[in-house]
Amino acid sequence: MTERWQLSAMAAANYERYQVPSVFEPLAGMFLRRVALRPGQRVLDVACGTGILARLAAPILGDDGSIVCVDLSGEMLEVARGSAPAAGARVAWHQADAVSLPLPGAAFDVVLCQQGLQFMPDKAAVLAEMHRVLKPGGMLGICVWRSIEDSPLHAAIAEWIACHIRRDVADRFSAPFSFGEPASLRSAIRAAGFGSVEIHVDTVTRRLHRAEKSIPGLLASTPIAGDIAALDAARLADLIDEVSGKLTGFMDGHELVVPQPTLIGMARK
Repeated sequence: MTERWQLSAMAAANYERYQVPSVFEPLAGMFLRRVALRPGQRVLDVACGTGILARLAAPILGDDGSIVCVDLSGEMLEVARGSAPAAGARVAWHQADAVSLPLPGAAFDVVLCQQGLQFMPDKAAVLAEMHRVLKPGGMLGICVWRSIEDSPLHAAIAEWIACHIRRDVADRFSAPFSFGEPASLRSAIRAAGFGSVEIHVDTVTRRLHRAEKSIPGLLASTPIAGDIAALDAARLADLIDEVSGKLTGFMDGHELVVPQPTLIGMARK
């Protein structure tokens, strides 16, 4: 899928409330451990969303480091600015398209993109821009979800949506998982001019409290929030019951504890 995955102001706030604690914060910690930032580095975060990567990276980089955060969505950036790191590296926020970054060449030690590249129609142009703004020897880190078949929660939700709403709505919901093959990620990074590419497959554990609250909350933080809000109470209950029924093997008390595998691609300029 190539369409942009843009969120409304309410969906951006719900993204920070529901998605970040359950998956994007632990994912960001995993991603940063792979990248191994050092104090004093200059970092660019492309498709920064509500800023969780910057919040975790700022203390690592320290007072001598800096982070520039770029996102196409003003709604996401508004939430990010309201949750900016209180200490550590300086953080600057820019609303911009990743295919044309308003930044000088060879300006960054590290360029990161957590769960953003898969939504960008012109991935080659975005990766070329990342290459341009990196210093010689600089590090690129790209994190994208594996295919939806590897994420049981999202696969179960997408199946229900396809059967009970429409296939195109299910396709929009599935967009985050549209670039999940290691060979495709490796090829795209190499084509942008990077040298040897490492592809790691890691798995983050998503914890969701009480399906009757967490599943609607998750869906409210996506671009299909309007389609879900249009469901009557009976159909919403059917969605929750059917998805929960397919995930009984992932229950821990009242929590859903589901694996969500990700690819982490790393390369140097």
